[in-house]
Amino acid sequence: MATYKGQDGVFQAITAGGTLATVNQLKSYSIEQSVDSIETTTMGSTGDAKTYTTGQSGWTASCELLYDLSNAVQADLIVGESVDIKIWPNSTSQAESWAGSGIVTASSQSGALGDLVGSSITVQGSGVLTTVA
Repeated sequence: MATYKGQDGVFQAITAGGTLATVNQLKSYSIEQSVDSIETTTMGSTGDAKTYTTGQSGWTASCELLYDLSNAVQADLIVGESVDIKIWPNSTSQAESWAGSGIVTASSQSGALGDLVGSSITVQGSGVLTTVA
């Protein structure tokens, strides 16, 4: 099983067509995939246990950055914009990655005394998140 250092991750994005480009000043990223469960229990079922089947799936991706609007990709990650993303756990030279399209649904910036200004971006997936292993 391959293991990766978190420090080697890459978050790429592009809005309005074009080529994926790296979001500079990346501090961390996360991907959450989920699926709805639909109850299928019927009256008269054997036992007291509920039964379920899978429903629709979805995903979100987020990244924490040092705020830097001189990076064109970071500047393009505007709430409400459609975006294509690709996240690499190691580096762009490795095959393993996640890719999909979505909408930027949240952006927040924060700063504190003795710290650099940070930015947090969230992308709500639209469609399937492709995993390449």
